[in-house]
This record gives sequence, C-alpha cells and structure tokens, in this order.
Amino acid sequence: MSAFFRRAEEILGIATSESSDLGDTLVVLDRQGGFRMLEPTGWSLPALAAEFGAEAVYKVERRGLSVRVEGWDGSQRCLLEGPTGRYRMYGLFGAPCAPQATMLRPTALAIA
Repeated sequence: MSAFFRRAEEILGIATSESSDLGDTLVVLDRQGGFRMLEPTGWSLPALAAEFGAEAVYKVERRGLSVRVEGWDGSQRCLLEGPTGRYRMYGLFGAPCAPQATMLRPTALAIA
C-alpha cells in the first residue's frame, strides 16, 4: 500500500474518532513533509496542489453520520468513507463495521 493511501486512512481514522470535531477541511502535504490545514471553500484538489506545490492534498468532508476523505497526488486518487464517532462501532444489526475505501487510478484518455 502506498504512503499516499496510508495517509488518507490515517486522516479518516482521526476524522471519524469519537473525540474528533474536525469539520470540512483541506489538508495539504508539502514536499518537505510539512502540512497545512485550510478552509475548503472555493478549492479543487488539483488547484490546491498547484498553488502550494503540494506532494498530496486531502479533502475531509462530513456528510450526516459519515466522513469522506478524498485524496489526490497528481497520479493517484482515492476516496474513503466511514461512519463518525459512536456510529462507527455499530453497523447494521449491531455488527461492527469498518470504513470503506476505494482507490481510483486515472486512465489514459484517447485523443481522436
């Protein structure tokens, strides 16, 4: 598993923890390993990466009882989603559930 995907999982774990009050946020990871957190309004992930020369960018978004983390590093994209706080521990019929993850890889576009 790539470091890019592991970071997205770590961000999701923090955002879905019971003690988290992290709202909609952008996380920018620079090429020196530093990061900054920004207000997401008005930014696309590619524009944010270009503006800050980022190695990777992640968008954290709360949707009802779940949290989504979307990541982009120029060549890979991922989208992870998990239930928040106390809802994370119990799924349908009281069974434990885990965050769902999807890895998207861009495909080459044919130009006619």
